[in-house]
Amino acid sequence: MRLRQNLLGLLTALTLTGGLLAHAAPEPASAGPVGTDATTTLSFVAHPDDDLLFMNPDIASDVQAGHNVWVVYMTAGEVHNRPAMPYADQRIKGARAAYARAAGVPNLWTYEAMYFNGHQLATNRLDGTNVRLVFTFVHAASGGCDTPGEDAQGDLYKMLHDDDYVAQPIDGRAPYDRASFTAMLKSIITTADPAFIRTTSSIGHREDDHVDHTSAAILAADADTTATGDTWIERNEYQGYVVRDDPATYPDNVFGYWRDEKIAIWNEYWTHDPEITDGNTWSALYGRQYQLPGRSFQPGVPWVPPGDFSEC
Repeated sequence: MRLRQNLLGLLTALTLTGGLLAHAAPEPASAGPVGTDATTTLSFVAHPDDDLLFMNPDIASDVQAGHNVWVVYMTAGEVHNRPAMPYADQRIKGARAAYARAAGVPNLWTYEAMYFNGHQLATNRLDGTNVRLVFTFVHAASGGCDTPGEDAQGDLYKMLHDDDYVAQPIDGRAPYDRASFTAMLKSIITTADPAFIRTTSSIGHREDDHVDHTSAAILAADADTTATGDTWIERNEYQGYVVRDDPATYPDNVFGYWRDEKIAIWNEYWTHDPEITDGNTWSALYGRQYQLPGRSFQPGVPWVPPGDFSEC
């Protein structure tokens, strides 16, 4: 079994069964550099804020434990009604502020361009810690299916459904097709060498989740496979909007210290995001975090993507 904080282990176990847990923890020291024997965690999400809303307090616990924390944003997170790069940059600033708060250190970052399967990606490393954010700037889905100027599918979905589709990152970096994008993600996994991987739900479309959430999860899972199609690194899937929208099935299960931390971290993010005029719009998620029952994939388990994922 991997070494985790006791509180986090209890939270995860109860989360899987929908149990309740009142967290109590002392204020931790600021997260600082750790040795090469530290646990490494790798989270793949579609947009800046999916990690904060759906995977916290798990990621925050990793940060405060001093683990090596990688978070990959698989789209730029832009929307059709705002200038793409300026808005994407605002969301990046929000993510950086959030992780600085999680780590308890100044919001100071070092930009590092890194190459994964020949593709240069922008990465930011939080100074004095082992937190790294990775940005693909692939076009996000935004808007309705039949509205001119909107794109309800996005590049991740299009790559999944058309092997020849070419995604053009909004920051002008080299384009991807499905094979090269998956190979890039696999290279990130190889480089990070995580103990385990987090994604959103690869069957989220069955719960009316965002198309990017499901697409990102499937593509990350595709990258997390061996040549024989089996799971390579342990991967755990987290539920999205349904947790907010169905409180009867998903009651609060995060309390005390970690709930307070989740709120404080979220408050650092949302003030940078002009699409969010009131952070309490997402207050239903402050006390909730759910892994998807039956969607924890251990090494060697075959990976079979859903065959019913369609949008528009």
